[in-house]
Amino acid sequence: MNRKHVVFWILSLCWITVFSQENFKVYYQETDDGYKILADNGEFCPVSVEIDFKIENLTSSIGDIKIIEVPEQTTQFYIADLTVVDRKKALRLGFSVRYNHGDHLQEDYDTDYAYHLPFKKGTEHMVTQGYNGTISHHNENALDFRMPIGTPIYAAREGKVVLVEQSFNKTCTGEDCARFNNYILVYHSDGTFAEYTHIKKDGAIVAPGDLIKKGQHIGFSGNVGWSTGPHLHFIVFLQRFNDRETLPTKFLIGNGKEFTQLEEGKMYRKSY
Repeated sequence: MNRKHVVFWILSLCWITVFSQENFKVYYQETDDGYKILADNGEFCPVSVEIDFKIENLTSSIGDIKIIEVPEQTTQFYIADLTVVDRKKALRLGFSVRYNHGDHLQEDYDTDYAYHLPFKKGTEHMVTQGYNGTISHHNENALDFRMPIGTPIYAAREGKVVLVEQSFNKTCTGEDCARFNNYILVYHSDGTFAEYTHIKKDGAIVAPGDLIKKGQHIGFSGNVGWSTGPHLHFIVFLQRFNDRETLPTKFLIGNGKEFTQLEEGKMYRKSY
């Protein structure tokens, strides 16, 4: 290919809604017929990428815009071929991308999964704010468990740790304080995620890439970030580019024989 006829206009724009994927990139390689678009995903879960090509005198094997799921821990993952139409004419090659964790086209998941209460056997905690709560859970399927700072947190479901943030020690009551939240993010086998939020500074005992079991001790609760008092904020969700689709969940309570959706203002004991 005669390089003097190529006008490069490479945009690598990335809109991140919730989490920043520092270990993900989209790039191109020159081929005999044009260019190959590839991705590296060093994250511990799949990442969805939406790519919008800005091209002239090139054709895309996947059209103008396409959402593609890139598997975890992969390099040189094939996305598309861009083929030269007329070698005698100048080319324009550009693209913009946005990406985030998970399969953004996923709709189905395990709606009947029996979650464990996220605390120690023989203890009980109140749900101080439930689904669609009036304080901060507007239109959100989230649960707040009242917990003194330093209460052990246990995994509600088995999965793989994707991210851990435990560096903050600031507490404030405004929504903009969410940027100071400490959390543990876990990816489940059905494509959903769980986030355990407001853990104490240096309060995680797991790390990204760890495989965890249901009922495993993973950290300690705190009162960090956007919080009005010590508690554990727990959500299960499907990731979307512009938001998270939070999901209702059911938990084993008492001795583990009853399976129910938790209610705001009720105390729950874990005897299993």
